[in-house]
Amino acid sequence: MTNPANRVNRANPAAPDGYDPPLRIAQWGLFGGRGGIESFIMDCYRHIDRSRVQFDFLESHAEGPLPYEDEIRELGGRVFRVMYSERESFRRSRTELLRFYRAHPEIAGVHVHANFPYALPLLMAKRSGIALRVLHSHNSGAADGHVQAEAPKRLERFLRSAVVNRQIDQTPTHYFACSDIAAEYMFPGKPFRWVKNGIDTRRFAFDGPTRAAVRSALRIGNDTTVIGFCGRFRPQKNPLFLLRIFARYMRLRPDSLLLLVGDGELRSRMERDAADLGIGGHVRFLGERADVQDLYQAMDAFVLPSLYEGLPIVCIEAQCAGLPCLTSREAVTEQARLTDLMAYRSLDDDPEIWAGTLHDLVDAGRDRRRYAGLIRATGFDMNDVAAELQRFYIAHAGRQI
Repeated sequence: MTNPANRVNRANPAAPDGYDPPLRIAQWGLFGGRGGIESFIMDCYRHIDRSRVQFDFLESHAEGPLPYEDEIRELGGRVFRVMYSERESFRRSRTELLRFYRAHPEIAGVHVHANFPYALPLLMAKRSGIALRVLHSHNSGAADGHVQAEAPKRLERFLRSAVVNRQIDQTPTHYFACSDIAAEYMFPGKPFRWVKNGIDTRRFAFDGPTRAAVRSALRIGNDTTVIGFCGRFRPQKNPLFLLRIFARYMRLRPDSLLLLVGDGELRSRMERDAADLGIGGHVRFLGERADVQDLYQAMDAFVLPSLYEGLPIVCIEAQCAGLPCLTSREAVTEQARLTDLMAYRSLDDDPEIWAGTLHDLVDAGRDRRRYAGLIRATGFDMNDVAAELQRFYIAHAGRQI
């Protein structure tokens, strides 16, 4: 343990006497979109006391403008494009981070929201004397896309995985996870802190006038049942299976519409599949949106048939908006069931079974206005989560000198 006498806040070494600058915590986890991890980080940043804790963001040297970049600067944050992948350059993936940390002694902690390269930013932070190094798992698996890879590639990935696992074991000072299954996936057996995927419950609370306005703007009839999905169009989210579920659902309720919020590599395939299934006229691709909270109001149910997840923020948001949620039993932890709105089906179940469950959920009918308060009572309001993180950062951040 670092001697407190050797732990200092160096947020502004040139600050005048009596000025107590905020701790600066470097975050790594904005991956160029508006996904769940990005939403979590930014919501936390908006709700934290920025006079006491400030965020900076590490990004790839090749990353273009971020969706949140203007807001980050308005909130007092900075974006540093200093990340290199090992595939690009093994040497620069390390030297650029070392150079950055040493040039910025005001960085008092590093919080990595796990994705590849996992703990590498923490390894370089450790070598730079940064006392707080958090590895935060947000997922419970990864697509096994290399099973059929050639032997040299499999060996390369095996060796790479061994290096990453060693970094995960040795470089973080603390382990965070959004759920038990996310912790078990990323760092099995390690003691971890459960950090809830908090949301702004006031922002996502059901609002009747907003529902009417959004449905009117989207030209959705009053009697049309709207099924929603929010997420990246990639294999993890299983959106092609979602289309098959909706095709079966339309047999039960023909006046239905599927709203797809997001974008990604599978979009073209999804458009073709929707046409082939005969549901193209009932599927709307809305792209990435900054008004997801309003779109939830227009929906009547939410479906997430993912192959793997940690604890999906979209399920918390949807429940807050009073939406029945249907998700995959294999992917989504029971810790996401915060209300009676959640239902689970197996990925082995036929789409027709999913459709039948979805039909029952929609028909149940509930007072959507009451659910924001229920979510708030579970401790998933971002005000509470941000306050908890703030206390943690202040207690543990610093530099070893």
